[in-house]
Amino acid sequence: MSHSKVGIVGYGVYIPRERIETAKIVREREKKRGKELEKVLEKVRHGLLLREKAVAGHTEDTMTIATEAAENAIRMAGISPGEIGGVTAGSESKPYAVGTIARHVASFVGIGENVFIADLEGACNSGMQGVAFMDAEIRSGRIKYGLSIGSDVAQAERGDPLEYSAGAGAGAFVLGKSDLIASIEDIAPYSSLFMDFWRREESAVPKHFGRTTVEAYKSHIIGAIANLFRKHQDLSLSDFDWITFHQPSGYLPMKTCNALTLEEIPYVGDSSIAERMRLTEQDIEKKIKPWLRVLDTGNTYAASTMISLASLLDKAKPGDQVLAVSYGSGAYSNATWFEVQDGIEEKRGRTPTVMDYVERKSEIRIDTYHDLIRERLSRIKRRLEIPRLVGEIEPVSGGYFSLSLCKGCNRIYYPERDTCLASDCPGPMEKKRFPRFAKLKNVSKLPFKKRWTSNFELLENNKALFVDADASDLKPGLRLEGVIRRLDYEGKDGLILYGIAYRPIFREALAVASKPKPIAIAPTQYA
Repeated sequence: MSHSKVGIVGYGVYIPRERIETAKIVREREKKRGKELEKVLEKVRHGLLLREKAVAGHTEDTMTIATEAAENAIRMAGISPGEIGGVTAGSESKPYAVGTIARHVASFVGIGENVFIADLEGACNSGMQGVAFMDAEIRSGRIKYGLSIGSDVAQAERGDPLEYSAGAGAGAFVLGKSDLIASIEDIAPYSSLFMDFWRREESAVPKHFGRTTVEAYKSHIIGAIANLFRKHQDLSLSDFDWITFHQPSGYLPMKTCNALTLEEIPYVGDSSIAERMRLTEQDIEKKIKPWLRVLDTGNTYAASTMISLASLLDKAKPGDQVLAVSYGSGAYSNATWFEVQDGIEEKRGRTPTVMDYVERKSEIRIDTYHDLIRERLSRIKRRLEIPRLVGEIEPVSGGYFSLSLCKGCNRIYYPERDTCLASDCPGPMEKKRFPRFAKLKNVSKLPFKKRWTSNFELLENNKALFVDADASDLKPGLRLEGVIRRLDYEGKDGLILYGIAYRPIFREALAVASKPKPIAIAPTQYA
């Protein structure tokens, strides 16, 4: 059904499988405190409201996690990726300083060349800012559908309190005017020059003023809501069934909620607006606390509001009024008002829910965490985590991935190319096809003496690479699904090479269990 308003046609998320309890990091970083350690742990658990966080694996980065979220959103939307006319990607952790996440994801999920592309700044607000930009493009009639992504592998300096919350995840929304899940009723911005948090050029991690962020966050969240209510004189917080704020921790949303229960609401000079912004303790418990996904994922930066909004939509029903208020340091905030539509009931079950990803987890040791963080911050050349799991597969119906291997420079190109990007490379190029769905024939750990075998060589010999699984999980006959992963760096300043790896089937298994009829999904190559 066509609508006069723009809204969400499909949404998707991705949360990495690897998790670590915040307490493990705190114990390691604060062990010199001795008897004071338990007080620090208590403050983190019950003050900052942090429990555990998602950590991107060696084969994951901002582009790969954005890709899976985008695939999920397109699948839920039930459209051809070629119908998408614009892609935005908000992130603080771009793999390339020059070179866009949005174009990589567009190519990986099968969106063609005739598309507007933009990576957005604006810190953690940038994902939802993309929603506002795509909303405007669709309203103008310039495009039919837009894809907005927020994706981050959050960075923090070792030992900085920010490290306790810095997580990883991605959210993606397909926007349009047909078969809506939720219509966008309005969007109200609020921003000011408030540099509470920043990252300079060539710095691997951000800096911040600590407690100054509390004032910046509260004033901009409240400012955006006030701006929305200024435009809608009969609107109040009591009209919303569900409310979610950006979640750098559990503490800041709750601190802002408490401010909205006060007799005199801060930062709002107009008493007629302030009166409509008041929350009750019951509102906080019922409408806001259920969507504190930061407890499960940590702060996913540009994906934070999108993931919490997706979690909310997983449970919402038609007619529900929803308020999502994003925030990014610097400082920027958008208050976005949605009304849930009938399309949500039909589209449920096409893709994993937020909680499906939350519950698909593997706890990692502190030394594994250190290894992952060291690799991120040093940007060293790294291949798949050793020992790598490799083996042979046989195809199952469901299409193919196509990539190219350049025999001249040993580069992996995904999607496939006819020629090497290096004009002086003699080649030749070999095209390879790998099944989207497969059945496991055999698997083994790459022996230590072969640890320097490149992923290029493994793919050249038709070997499959396995991720998101332990060797004990991989039994002959196991059904597998292909995923896009980072397979190699070319040092600190060369290309990042992406390609295909396999994991035990997850998304398709959930979709089949929920919906008897399979849903056509986008080919992951150029349209």
